[in-house]
Amino acid sequence: MEEEKHSPEPVLPMQVADPTGNHATSATIPTARPKRKWIIVAGIFVLVVIILVALLVSGVMDFSPDPVIGTWNVPSADFQVQFDADGTATLRSPAAGSSADGRWQKVAENQYHLVSAGGTKSPLLVYDPIGDTLHTADYSLIFVRKG
Repeated sequence: MEEEKHSPEPVLPMQVADPTGNHATSATIPTARPKRKWIIVAGIFVLVVIILVALLVSGVMDFSPDPVIGTWNVPSADFQVQFDADGTATLRSPAAGSSADGRWQKVAENQYHLVSAGGTKSPLLVYDPIGDTLHTADYSLIFVRKG
């Protein structure tokens, strides 16, 4: 006798019943793959945010402007120095009505040089964040922020 070979019955998606008693369209149970994908993407996003915050807190990435940017007065010598964000500097003597252009360089944390148009460097200038002052290393000149 020949046995009949039965193919397995097809698996049908679950049927969801409408509250009115009508059968709704087929609904399949979502697989875990898309959900896992979003969890991985969210985890990577959170990791990137944590790394950026850590870099900002540690001071590696500092988006604040340099503290010397602005105008500084030297009351004892009656002249002003304007430090611009683009690295240029202008020395002015209001009493004499003269000015000179140059640039400024950050040498180290809170340490700067003024450089003349001819390339001559000034003595080292040190920024004091507590007093918000700028001075030469030997304190022979003290700059006070204007305004």
